[in-house]
Amino acid sequence: MTSSSALAPFRVRSFRFQWPADMTTSWAFEMETLILGWYVLVETRSVLMLTLFASLQYVGTLVAPLVGVAADRIGHRKVLSAMRATYATLATTLMVLTLTGVLMPIHVFCIAALMGLVRPSDMGMRAALVGDTMPPAHLMQAMGIERTTSDSARIAGALTGAGLVAALGMGAAYVVIASLYLTSFCLTLQVG
Repeated sequence: MTSSSALAPFRVRSFRFQWPADMTTSWAFEMETLILGWYVLVETRSVLMLTLFASLQYVGTLVAPLVGVAADRIGHRKVLSAMRATYATLATTLMVLTLTGVLMPIHVFCIAALMGLVRPSDMGMRAALVGDTMPPAHLMQAMGIERTTSDSARIAGALTGAGLVAALGMGAAYVVIASLYLTSFCLTLQVG
């Protein structure tokens, strides 16, 4: 790979861990959004409740500047790792509630609100971490790969989520989502 190669960022060890971590997170985000939106619509039969659920995904926009300040003080990798541990914990909670048959829309709204506090900061933290770890000569290629990762997950993650729910049910789909978040957390710990 030459330094101008589109794949040159993979010569950087940190990026070889961050890219799959970001990919698994993006897939899980898309799967989770589709599955929970579907669940809320079916259970509540209310477009208003679906809109409320969707709105909760972005409540963290209000606290994103504080997340940025925390990242500047303690490090982007540590904050991103904590965020991904939060995703894994919340997804595991939803998985357990689903598999035990006690999941209710109120649980989904509460967990979506907690996830919504953290999720809007994810893309910014990813970009900041790439900026921290990538040599300037590879930065543009790395950011291009990161963008492609997010965009491709919108297609593949949504299709996978819908397919898993349709074929195996919501509990099995959440086993996959929780596993993706846990994998992402473990890979993020290796970045830096």
